[in-house]
Amino acid sequence: MKIQEIIDKIYAFHPSLGEREETTIDGLKIGNPDQECTGIATGIFASVEVIEEAHAAGANLLVVHEPVFYDHFDKDEAKVHNEIAKKKVELCEKYGMVIIRDHDHIHAHRPDGIYYGVMTELGIQAYLKTDLKAPRDPEKFGFYFEFPGEGIPVKEFAALWQKKLGLNNIRLIGNMETKVRRMGWGAHCLTNSQGEIKKVEAMDVDLYIPGECIDWEVAEYFKDAGGFGMNKVMMLIGHFNKEELGMKHAVTWISRLVDYQLPVTYCSNHDMYHYLQEIE
Repeated sequence: MKIQEIIDKIYAFHPSLGEREETTIDGLKIGNPDQECTGIATGIFASVEVIEEAHAAGANLLVVHEPVFYDHFDKDEAKVHNEIAKKKVELCEKYGMVIIRDHDHIHAHRPDGIYYGVMTELGIQAYLKTDLKAPRDPEKFGFYFEFPGEGIPVKEFAALWQKKLGLNNIRLIGNMETKVRRMGWGAHCLTNSQGEIKKVEAMDVDLYIPGECIDWEVAEYFKDAGGFGMNKVMMLIGHFNKEELGMKHAVTWISRLVDYQLPVTYCSNHDMYHYLQEIE
């Protein structure tokens, strides 16, 4: 089966973007799609390690969610505008690796293809209270969960994410003894400009998980909430790791698309950060 045939199957599986098809950031990023496919790999980001792992698994098609060459649109000039990008091009050419990006299309599903995959891999989809097929309400979190009883100790919940993702660490801000009964997932929390604090209070969430967050405004709010002993905490996993399980889940539907005729492998990005355990 030609790689281009598989690429066509993947994008046909997703909903149409309508007018956004003309400006989508998805598509072929590098490689010759006219070659025979030897295997498929998925990942959140085509890091050097992921490319190496995909090649070792026998794959020559890598499907990723985030930019490949450090540019949101991965324009052609992005492949040559710095020395690291040039090295990555050489690595892909060495392995005959084809890389496509699946971002806008997988997010266009209802339910969202990435976040449905994340909650499925975590086993928490039964606790979701958001109507995934309804139009998104900007005044509410896109994904809101309620857990039974007294809730889940946040340390246990953080340990679940850490184990599933193989992370070195998880950052928590607020009350470490929080029992999570209500949880909200946010997106890019760069400031409070999207009214994140208002959503936290209006929906009375105990745990807030943003895609990423700067250290002022919302983070300050949770720091002080913990200082007052309130049942509130924010968990910072990082944007890549928060969405990564969605690309792990993609192995399931991509395998079906190719009628299980080719191996489909998930390649973890692991933890982007190194932590010093001891300081002398």
